[in-house]
Amino acid sequence: MKQGIAVGRVGSVPVFLRPSWFVIAALVTLLFAPGIRASVLVAPGLEYLIALSFAILLLLSVFIHELAHAGAAAATGTPATHIVLDLWGGHTAFGEESTSPWRSIGVSVVGPLSNAILALAAEVAVQLAQPHGVTRLLLEALATSNLIVAGFNALPGLPLDGGRVLEALVWRVSGDRHTGTLVAGWSGRVVAAGLVGWTVVGVVGGQRTLTGGLWLFLIAGLLWQGAGQAIAAAQWFRRADQARIDDLLQPAVSVPSTATVATALLAASEVGAHAVVVLDVYGRPASIVDERSAADVPAGRADQVGAAAVAHALPEGAVLESGLGGDALIQRLQAHPAARYAVMDGQERVVGVLDWEDVARFVTSS
Repeated sequence: MKQGIAVGRVGSVPVFLRPSWFVIAALVTLLFAPGIRASVLVAPGLEYLIALSFAILLLLSVFIHELAHAGAAAATGTPATHIVLDLWGGHTAFGEESTSPWRSIGVSVVGPLSNAILALAAEVAVQLAQPHGVTRLLLEALATSNLIVAGFNALPGLPLDGGRVLEALVWRVSGDRHTGTLVAGWSGRVVAAGLVGWTVVGVVGGQRTLTGGLWLFLIAGLLWQGAGQAIAAAQWFRRADQARIDDLLQPAVSVPSTATVATALLAASEVGAHAVVVLDVYGRPASIVDERSAADVPAGRADQVGAAAVAHALPEGAVLESGLGGDALIQRLQAHPAARYAVMDGQERVVGVLDWEDVARFVTSS
């Protein structure tokens, strides 16, 4: 999936800029420019260039935030795969999840902490800047914005960093990561609902403009969506942990490569199998008979048409062992995608056929 515009690398980690960032940069420029014009004396039109500079400073703040996540992840053994800066800030992707709650907490807290440090540094620089100047104005705005980002990200609800901390704490107490994700996901929805209520009160009471209110409503909607995705993912993984190949497979019978459609169907009916696996000349699963194609063969020719002629070849890796379940099963299916899989027992005998749709139906059912 294309991540955006490649803007460089930090070590081995590529950094991408989503085109949507230019939208937020334009909005920040338009909203910030009138305040600049009212606060400092600048040449006409220059306020927009200064406002754009502030948008770029915000981008750099987001980059430092994500860089902190990437650095902490590398230090705890889960290096980042890429960093993306986008419309709503950014995110850092990892090749694998943290293996312990404490590592997850460490990776999460450094993001808001980096913004708090930036806010403090900007506030110190404000004291050294010339009063009523452009530099002082930008530093004040940078300090305020980073302080807000730090506080907002620390709220205890996914997809915020504070939600990751809550997720890890519940994981540590309960011993179940998915329980932590569910709790933090629902907490994220509470945060989103609280943001909506706070915005409504502010707009009605006149403390907040309608434009600012609409912006906060949009942020609340994105939070609600992110929290919902976290809840759905936790439910999916919890069901995936319960998936067992022996419970989901369709009983099958194997026939040699020389078998005809007639002998294949007869072999299946004799043992009550629902599927037929055709073996190659070495006795290994090679294909699975397509039931519809076999049924379309005229009865008078069923003993003349080879079973392999109405079967779908098995791609590489589409032979599984019985007994697989949970994460091991899902990883095998993801590593070797196929519509159907032949399943063999410990004695190298075909015992069934696993249909991917049956697995998907199981893990997505409530």
